[in-house]
Formats: sequence, structure tokens, C-alpha cells
Amino acid sequence: MVLLLNVLGAVLLAAGFYAAWRLAPQRPDAPPARWYPDPASKAARRRFWDGEAWTARVTAGTEAANRGHHFRGRFWGRWVWPLVGAGVVLLAGTTLYRSTENVHVIAVTSFLAMALVCWAFYGFVARQLALPEVIGLGQIVAVAVASAGATFLVGLNLNDLTGSIGGISLATALVGLTEETSKLLVPIALFLLGTYRNPRAGVAIGLASGFGFAIAETTLYAYQTAAASGPDFCGGDTPAVTTGTVIAAQVARIFGVSPFHWLFTGIAVAIAWRAWHLYGRKGTPAALGGILLVMVVHSLNDTSATLGCGEPTVQSLLAMLRYVLVIVMYLVFKAWARKHTPPQMIGAVSTGWTPKHLGEQSVPADEAPAEDSPAREPADG
Repeated sequence: MVLLLNVLGAVLLAAGFYAAWRLAPQRPDAPPARWYPDPASKAARRRFWDGEAWTARVTAGTEAANRGHHFRGRFWGRWVWPLVGAGVVLLAGTTLYRSTENVHVIAVTSFLAMALVCWAFYGFVARQLALPEVIGLGQIVAVAVASAGATFLVGLNLNDLTGSIGGISLATALVGLTEETSKLLVPIALFLLGTYRNPRAGVAIGLASGFGFAIAETTLYAYQTAAASGPDFCGGDTPAVTTGTVIAAQVARIFGVSPFHWLFTGIAVAIAWRAWHLYGRKGTPAALGGILLVMVVHSLNDTSATLGCGEPTVQSLLAMLRYVLVIVMYLVFKAWARKHTPPQMIGAVSTGWTPKHLGEQSVPADEAPAEDSPAREPADG
């Protein structure tokens, strides 16, 4: 089984990475570089958009930006239908699994439902950030496939290695390092090859890499949970399972555990790509710091599963708190991703997706062109 997963991982990683590299966008159709009304301020001033991201440079303006409205904007869209589809797949698949007890049924159901949930989330974010301008669906699928391969080839082997050395305690303590390494492998390799460096494209492939990991892991866990194989988080043998417990575990994983994977990686990439875009190599400490922080939070989240062993009440409370953490991580992801909401979306999205905390570097009005003049980036001062 291990050999099969390694071979499958190598094939998926190679094929997905090659496709993502070959399909890399040449020059995104992004809004032109110029001064726009500052979306991060209620004041009448302008901020420089360099063609790919908002910078810290601000200058006087004649009008304030339309910063959107609460609970309005581009929330609802076609992304809802994949989410509905996931519910239908789960209902039909779990019903069939209860009647047949065929493990392949719950595995395929988990795969399809997880993929649809990922599609829904990506569709929602793409709607806010106008991601189709900078990346296509084929590129997202290619990165997800490559990441799924990295999950089998790198992530599982690293987890097995740490588990064999120090048991479940060490494996959970280092899970942030091992799993985020496998998820960031593809995005960073593509970045180093000079592709997908646009910050919005970075957010997209960060999510895609998390999607690939989540889909692969959720499908694999369907087999492991149904077989009751391996120790649980408390180090004991996994208790005997029923179709009901398998279904409950998979539903909880799809909606309560797997979202961490794309949110963690999305946050790490959003921080790193922005730092590298704005500051070049000087941004590396900030980029690596953001990645390291995500790894630590990831490990702390998984380590919490080992707390309260033998105390059902404590474990139930911790499980509920992890759902709260999913919401917190989404808010953190949004806080970083919205820094790249492009100019044409300002006012169309809600205030929640309007850029904030972009920094301020004042530029004298005589050094900034008039609002209807050709753009030029202000000189560093």
C-alpha cells in the first residue's frame, strides 16, 4: 500500500507540476498601474496600484473610494451550486454506504464531496478577487493534482517518519512542519521558476495546493477510518467502527478539519507573496516568518487533539473550539487576501473584502500624476 501511494504520488506530482508550469499565465490582464482612490481610507486621497498589488504609497486626492457596504456586494454567486452539490453527493453516497457497507462507496463520496466544497470556496474567493483575470481553472486543477501527489509522496512519509521516531506526540507536534512543507512545495517551486508571482495568482495556487492536500487526505482517511487502522490521537487502538461512525467522521473532516488545510496554506502564501512582491529579497524574513507562524498554529491545532484523553467532555469541547478556529482562520485569510482586491472590485465587494491596513508612505502631490494622466510609479525616496 505504501509503495502504491508513493508511485501514485510521484505520478500526480510530476504530471500536475508540469501542467501547472506549462499553463502558467504569461501576462495577467490586471488593472493598469496608476493612482486610484485609496480603498483603505475614508479620506479623499489616492493610493498607488502597481499593476499587481496595492502599495503603501499614498498621496492627496479629490475623492474618497467607494468602500462597499456591510453584508452586501458579491457574496452570492454560482459558487453556491457546488456546495449544494456536495450536500447531494453526501446524502446519496452515505445512504448507499449504509446499505452496502462498501468502503469504496464512502471513499468516492468523500472525494467528490470534498472536491465540490473546495470548488465552492474557490469560486467564492475568485468572485471577490477577480481571480480569473490572473489564473485559469486548468491551472488551479493542475496545482491541486500536484499537491495531492506531494501529499502521498512527501507529507505521508514525513508524518510516518516522525511517528516512528517519537510516536503520535512527536508526529502531532511536527505536523505543521511536515504538512505545510508538502503543501508549499509546489507553489514555492513555481514561484522560483518565475511563474505565478502575481500576488492574486499566489493566493489562488496557495488555495489550490491546500485543496489537493485536503482531497487526497480525506479520501485516504475514508479507507483508514472504515478499516479502524492505526492508533488514535491518544495513542490507543482505534475503536471498532460502524457505518454511522465512519460517516460522522468523514462529514466532520470535510467541513471541520479539511478547511484548515487550504486556509493555512492560503494565509502562508498570501503573506509570503505580498512580502516578496513589495520588497523583493528583502521581504524574505517576513515571508518566512509568516510561513513559520502558520506551521506553529497548524501544529498547535493538531496537538490539541491529544489533550483531554480519557475525558469525553474535554474532547468534545476541544472539537467545538476547532470549529471556532476554522472561522478565525478564515478571517485571517480574508484579512491578507483582501489586500489584493483589485481596483475595479472596490465598491462592488463588501467592506469585508475591501483592502485594509496597507501601510502608508506619503508621496508629495507634485510627484504623483493627475488622476487622468498616464501612470508612473513614484520614485523611492
